[in-house]
Amino acid sequence: MKYLLYPFALIFYIFQLFRKLLYSIKICKRYNPPITTICVGNLSMGGNGKTPHTIYTAKLLLDNGYNVAILLRGYRRKTHGFLEVHSDSTVIDVGDEALLYKRNFGNTLSVAVCENRAKGIKILLEQYPYLDVILLDDALQHLRVKPHLQLLLSDYSHPFYHDHLFPVGKLREPKSAYKKANAIIITKFPAVFSPILYDNVIKYFQLQPHQKLFISYIFYKNFIPVFDENLNNNFENKTPYAIFVFTAIANTQGLNEYLLLMCKDLVRFYFTDHHQFTEKDVMKLIKSFNDYPSNNKIIVTTEKDIPRLEHPSIKKFLLDLPIFYVPIDIRFHQNAHLKFNYDKYILDYVRQNQANNRISQK
Repeated sequence: MKYLLYPFALIFYIFQLFRKLLYSIKICKRYNPPITTICVGNLSMGGNGKTPHTIYTAKLLLDNGYNVAILLRGYRRKTHGFLEVHSDSTVIDVGDEALLYKRNFGNTLSVAVCENRAKGIKILLEQYPYLDVILLDDALQHLRVKPHLQLLLSDYSHPFYHDHLFPVGKLREPKSAYKKANAIIITKFPAVFSPILYDNVIKYFQLQPHQKLFISYIFYKNFIPVFDENLNNNFENKTPYAIFVFTAIANTQGLNEYLLLMCKDLVRFYFTDHHQFTEKDVMKLIKSFNDYPSNNKIIVTTEKDIPRLEHPSIKKFLLDLPIFYVPIDIRFHQNAHLKFNYDKYILDYVRQNQANNRISQK
């Protein structure tokens, strides 16, 4: 059946070429921001770990004294234009990813949503002229802005070089678009580094002279109750017979593998990425959970799902249930096979770019 979609993929490809042509011949203009902008993106449609890598990079910069803001589109929000994210913002207003950033950073950095990233950057700089770095979440295909540094993420289990252009596959751009990235991060690599697996992956990459390669993996941490009202549900030193996983993320493979190590039976309730949970969804979960023949059971979700679960119409059904989320950390492999250190690469780039900006402004 996929062969029937190839004509549509060709149309999509021509549209992408025409769009890029408008910018290359300067009919459409690109905005060159006056401060360091770092784009964290991917060629495929979700599931590469963009959000946790943006969080990692933001923490790295904050810990080294930089003033940082995160700007994203605000996918599936019902509003339009520029909005700054506050502690009382909702999924409807700003989207789940924006709320996740705010949940992680509070007031230590600014988070904003805007479809037009160029406009969003200008407003951020008007409101916060002291900013040093703006992180652009998922802006690799947003041609209105010319970021200083472009980081391309590719899932180890679903690499872009084995994918096809939409709608045959999930690629937003042709595979050759990887060449524009300054650095490529292979994400969700096994936690235990294997030179054999590394060699099997690297042979498909034809790194350009200007490109650096990094390998990251996910470190899963101890379960935490989703709601403050659930804090009496202490999970320490318990091994559930059954875990009911309730999530709407693009790629559940790594989560599956981790949870299967924690239980005898994994009951899956999966939805499409960014799915807005409904009362019907939750009632199906609760019925299945209550009907399960063992009392040794819990419900697990991800941190990315929490903003949607916190909606009052959903939360009220979950307060009396043992529902937890799995916090994750991003970590980078560093050994003889990998020549570059991610933290050093980012910090050196920001430092040098700031110095260049100061010289150009004199």
